[in-house]
Amino acid sequence: MQWYQIKIQLPLSLLESTYNFLWDYVNGLRVERTENGFLLESYVFSSFPDKLLNRLNNVLNMLARSFQVDFSPPVITPLNTFLKKVFIIVPFPTTCVPNFGIPILVQRGRAFGTGNHPCTIYCLQALKEIFDGKFGRRQLKRILDAGTGTGILAIAAARLGVKNIIGVEISPEAVKEAQENVKLNKVTKEITILSSSVTETKGQFDLIFANLYGVLLKKIAPTMVRLLAPKGWIVLGGMIIPDDELVISTFTPYGLRESVRYYDEQWSVAVLQKV
Repeated sequence: MQWYQIKIQLPLSLLESTYNFLWDYVNGLRVERTENGFLLESYVFSSFPDKLLNRLNNVLNMLARSFQVDFSPPVITPLNTFLKKVFIIVPFPTTCVPNFGIPILVQRGRAFGTGNHPCTIYCLQALKEIFDGKFGRRQLKRILDAGTGTGILAIAAARLGVKNIIGVEISPEAVKEAQENVKLNKVTKEITILSSSVTETKGQFDLIFANLYGVLLKKIAPTMVRLLAPKGWIVLGGMIIPDDELVISTFTPYGLRESVRYYDEQWSVAVLQKV
């Protein structure tokens, strides 16, 4: 038994379906935006990975015909150099948790946020780049995850060392899933999941995740700005292109400045800082 890595370069149209297929067969997943689409990497601890590779090729060929797109054949290699500073989504339950990278255990239920959506991918990238100081140095003492879903973003922040994180969610089912995922990742001291609306939230936060959708983002913009500490960042997700311009323009009059935008042909995520 050893670790193998499967790499696939995919267009947006094949990303979620391929990710969802691999979910039931692998021990870890990560996605990276590239110039040619998305690089999906999966990690499996196995003695016979070729069987999975054959199944994957069959699924990809079927999907490619359905969507009428091309894809590069997946490549499988032994994982000899373990990754250190990348988030790896671990489908739970699992037979083996990766002993490399930054594992985030997630159960797949009905809540949003298993790592297969471009906006979740961009939000995770934004978190890592903010934490690494790409947009300026600031200690992240308090983080708010508005519409936490599975809790994936809150858990990622906790895995980076943030000690005070609040996730709010109005769906009772999602609240339960998020709480279970928090327990799985052993970050119950760092994360509090609340069954409430972001409009009921009090206090100020150094970083706010708002991976929601355009209409709601525009509606709650005053609340978001009120909750954001001076010099703090807000990550706006769930925006459809070209509506992202309208959403961002709702926030900038409040004194927020855009630091970066991640996007593909359909989805957009922006990082704004309160000046």
